Formats: sequence, C-alpha cells, structure tokens
Amino acid sequence: MDKLRTAELDEFSELLFRALDRLGGDLLPFFLSERPSAYEKYPRMLVALIQRHGVEAGFQEWSTKVLRDASDHRKADEYGELEKLRQWMLTHEDLFDKAHLAHLKRSLYGRIYAYLYPRRLLTTAYAEAHRGDKEATEEKAIQANFRADVAPQIEQLREVYGDGERLEKIIADAEEFLVISGKRYAWKEKDRS
Repeated sequence: MDKLRTAELDEFSELLFRALDRLGGDLLPFFLSERPSAYEKYPRMLVALIQRHGVEAGFQEWSTKVLRDASDHRKADEYGELEKLRQWMLTHEDLFDKAHLAHLKRSLYGRIYAYLYPRRLLTTAYAEAHRGDKEATEEKAIQANFRADVAPQIEQLREVYGDGERLEKIIADAEEFLVISGKRYAWKEKDRS
C-alpha cells in the first residue's frame, strides 16, 4: 500500500469540520462532553456516501442532509464554507480512495476532537467568565474583550501549539464561532443557593 497522504487528509478534515461547525445546529457538538457518535455522525455519513457513490454524487447527497439539519439562520451566511469544501474535494478527488477513506473512518473521532477541543476551550471559558451578562455575547463586546478574557486559556494552548499561524487560526476560529453563536453562550447566572 502507498503511504497515506496525511497532510491532505488533515486539510480536508479541517475544511469539513469548519463547514459543519459554522453551519450550526447540532452538526458538531456544542460541548466536548457529548458521546463520540455526536462528533462522528455527519463526517462518517460523508465518508460512507463517497464510498457508495463517489465524491461528487456522495457530496451532493450528504450536503442535502447537512443543509436540512443546519441552523436556519446560518445557512445563507455560511453556505460558502460548504461550497469551498465541495470544490476542494473535487480538486483532490483522487485522495478519496479505499485506503484513505478507511483511514478517515478509523480516525474521525480523534480528528474532530482535536479540531474542537482548543476552540471550545476558548469559547466556553469566555462564556463562563461572562455568565449572566447577555451583553458580553454581542459582537462588539466579543471583539473588544475575547483575547484578554481568555488569555490564560490561550497561554495553555500556546504550550501545546506554540506561537504562530496555527494558534492564531484557532483563536480567530473560536472568536468567529462565538460571534455567530453568541446567543447560545448567554448562560444564566449560577444558582447560589
């Protein structure tokens, strides 16, 4: 067997998870404590449809299901992410052979968790710091305060990812996700009784 093209699989995974995360709904878990099946449902469905129908037809069937289940108010704004994924997949169609698809199926949970963990770490830290403050989930407040309010978590991630483009992408993704999902992060004050 030829060597797996892991760099391209990583690029595909990031595009796939970003598209699902941006489209909202329950396409990817909001909290990291969800069961593995909640992480894998839509990515695993895409892999199975590609195996059955090929890249283009598999993607079309999958995207129909995803769009039906996506957040209604985010479809129009985030559809471009889905189209970017489709174009990438068609350009790299030869990547989706039997060996690579089998590897993806076996590594999905780890890949998704690795994508979501640093992003959810930052967004939940921000939400927890502003529990009971609905104004903190407004776009201007997030843009003004996000990096400062999650500085300890950014330092924690810096130890793992180092300084540079990867860490900056994680921070930017988390901030963007918080802006578009802000209302879901408007947590009530904890009951002190």
